[in-house]
Amino acid sequence: MKSFLTLILCAAGIFAASAQVVYTDNQWRSNCITFAADNNKVIPDPTAFRISATPKALIVEIKLEGTHWKQLQENKFKTAQTDWPAEESVELFLDPGRSCSKYVQLACGVNGGIFDSRFVKKAWGAKWTVQRIDFNGGVTLKFTIPYDKDLKKPEAGDTWGFNVCRNVKSASTYYSTFAKVGTVFNTPSKFAELRFGTEKTFAAANQAKNMKQFASVEKEI
Repeated sequence: MKSFLTLILCAAGIFAASAQVVYTDNQWRSNCITFAADNNKVIPDPTAFRISATPKALIVEIKLEGTHWKQLQENKFKTAQTDWPAEESVELFLDPGRSCSKYVQLACGVNGGIFDSRFVKKAWGAKWTVQRIDFNGGVTLKFTIPYDKDLKKPEAGDTWGFNVCRNVKSASTYYSTFAKVGTVFNTPSKFAELRFGTEKTFAAANQAKNMKQFASVEKEI
């Protein structure tokens, strides 16, 4: 039985190593957004993001910079539901438990146009909010996403599928992504891993959770 459990643990480790990983540690990650058409080439417009988790909501902040930064601040920010933001925008993909099917997509433009869908092309309508924070050189879009029946409150050691994308509209228009999904953003099997906790706290909590699950399986075999 020990060899069986070891095999499962190794397989889980290999799967985790194959995906890009981020933590809810509130640390900025920069120079990691690549062209959708070439996932090995970082985009020229500086982009960074950080993620944190409160007892009630997930917080995702995306910092957008570039030579066209004044254009990003040109219009007053006012959120309004739309079929799709017409202006430069960012997209978030969240897949609790890495289900590869029950994921949520959110988008927000720099002027405030917002969109969301649940499980692809189905209305979600959760009460998430977004703020725009202007600074000298760009803007930050701050998403506050409350937990609900679709995005149940995670525990330390949990893992979700995750991606953040930037749709740039400057002198040239292009699409970019953090996870290596290519040009098809709705590919949950290729999403990055969002791990709840810091690298240290996640590892401890996840190991304890896995051992508890494996012990339960062992009793049934």
